[in-house]
Amino acid sequence: MKLRRPKHLGWIVTGIVLAVLIGFSLVPKPTKVDVHTIANDVLLETIDAEGKTRYVTKYTITLPANGTVSRIILRPGDSVRKGQVIAWYTPPTFDARQYAEASARAEAARLAVEEARHRLESLRPLVEQARVRSERTKKLVENGAIAREQSENAAFTYTQLKSEVSASEDRISLATYEHRAARAAISAAPGQRIEITAPIDGKVLRRFEEQERLLAAGTPIVEIGDHSDVELTVDVLSTDAVRIRPGMAVLIEGWGGDDTLRGAVKTVEPAAHLKVSSLGVEEKRVDVVTSIQQTPATLGDGYKVDVRIIVWEGRGVVTVPLSALVRDDSQWSVFVVKDDKVEKRLVKIGHRATLYAEVLQGLKTGEMVVKHPPEELTEGSAITTER
Repeated sequence: MKLRRPKHLGWIVTGIVLAVLIGFSLVPKPTKVDVHTIANDVLLETIDAEGKTRYVTKYTITLPANGTVSRIILRPGDSVRKGQVIAWYTPPTFDARQYAEASARAEAARLAVEEARHRLESLRPLVEQARVRSERTKKLVENGAIAREQSENAAFTYTQLKSEVSASEDRISLATYEHRAARAAISAAPGQRIEITAPIDGKVLRRFEEQERLLAAGTPIVEIGDHSDVELTVDVLSTDAVRIRPGMAVLIEGWGGDDTLRGAVKTVEPAAHLKVSSLGVEEKRVDVVTSIQQTPATLGDGYKVDVRIIVWEGRGVVTVPLSALVRDDSQWSVFVVKDDKVEKRLVKIGHRATLYAEVLQGLKTGEMVVKHPPEELTEGSAITTER
């Protein structure tokens, strides 16, 4: 018996195929996402800003009296030793007025030496007292007897006094050098050549005069700096400056080398200054002075660097990428991967770094979250992951 083929069989098959294709097209396709596995890590919260190097000890050598200065052969970058002859000069024969002026400069330098010495002697017991107080408050903080802020204030006072001692010693050295130079000019015989020597070991930073010529007293000749004593001035917003304390660790990058240099905050200057940003916005800025542990030989005076001041450091904390956080009204949420689907979950965030944030609640190590979640991603969406 011969079977009859149903009418319109081709149309029926075509309809079935189309229905299957439409059904497949309506099935939602998994969203391809990038994921991150939550782990315990070290998190650094930093204040990032630009800074520049500054030689702490710099001397501008000036002519102690009117006279003719010899040609200066030293050039910027040349190293000099303390007592090395920088140049020669020949003072003219003094008349009564010139002699009185030179004598007055010598007397002023002598008084400056005495004043700096008295200041130094008065500071020494204060420094010792501040050191003892700083060490005592550190122990009290460890025992929970006082607030940490009191210990920070004691450490700040100690650091400030040490800086004043160093500045007084520098003033004594400079004033002594100026006094000797002025006395040499006064006591010189007519036509006698007098040495102009380097007051410290260092490098020539600037040469103000080069050719031999007649100059007036007080004219700058050469500037010399001590490369072994370099610090940074970091320009930060005043709203950031209130969070910075002396002793905080500093990371120094972007100085031209591959290594990250380290230092510490020395002082936060109390006065702010007005600065106009590149966008034309007026900002209140504060200079933060920091140290450098090891200064590279190629890092000179006034060089630009990038500085990260560590205001908080956490070890072994649960961290999440900032790119995984989604703002949910006044809260933060993340998309957590669960069996090839995502679950939207609220999280509580603590300290933040440049790329990561501290997780206080909502996530645990080993869980995976979606980085840069697309707008179409919702609760329960199917995903495929890429690592």
